[in-house]
Amino acid sequence: MEACIVVIDNDEPMRDLFARGLTREGYEVSSYPYAHINLVELEQHPPDLIILDFNVRDEVIGWEFLQSLKLEDATARIPILITSTAFLFQADVQDYLLTRYIHVVHKPFDLETFLALVQKTLTQAGQAAEIFSGDHTLPVLLVDDTEDFRDSITTILRMEGYRVVTAYNGLIALDSVSRADYCLILLDLAMPVMNGYEFLSAYDQQLRSHSPVIILSGEDDIRSHGLPSFVVDVLPKPFEISHLLSRVEKFAQPV
Repeated sequence: MEACIVVIDNDEPMRDLFARGLTREGYEVSSYPYAHINLVELEQHPPDLIILDFNVRDEVIGWEFLQSLKLEDATARIPILITSTAFLFQADVQDYLLTRYIHVVHKPFDLETFLALVQKTLTQAGQAAEIFSGDHTLPVLLVDDTEDFRDSITTILRMEGYRVVTAYNGLIALDSVSRADYCLILLDLAMPVMNGYEFLSAYDQQLRSHSPVIILSGEDDIRSHGLPSFVVDVLPKPFEISHLLSRVEKFAQPV
């Protein structure tokens, strides 16, 4: 089934450009200026992705519309790509927005690159939907800021039959564990925005039950920091893959 994408932009030529490019890629596309968008209709028929333009003239209405989307259960998890020439969001703000399925893309950009990002966003949203589907086989959450490491470990674990979800800092991971259950968390310590120790401290304060955590780190004297009881092991980097797999299989079940 083709993905449904809604484009909201007051610039008609830009709406047409998006519509042509997305339609060419096989997506079902609807486009509107802000004045014609119907929030009730979006709640009744949620699209797979919303492309939302921010500019100086539409700043207030853009933020108000975005807030309305994220406050309603029916639309809160719709991924959003914000396109903007006017706003330079700080890195920590962009990281926070990502925890709400919002990605910021600054204009000007190459359309083909943007279309690739659309596909990537839809794929990630599809994976997130699996997390919330109630599947009895819980995924492993891998938290690490190094992309190559995340990709390698994810590939290996999936080849072993495990479901894997990734986060590249503690803040995104904290939001994820507040919304979904995991059989195991593999946690790096040295990360931007929220490091592993900060994640553990915040996670420890959550009232819901805690998943077991295995720390993957090259730091020394980790246990001297007074780790929470749900930290079940520490695996120093670099490590043998066989050592990681032997620990994972204690807590995770293949699909």
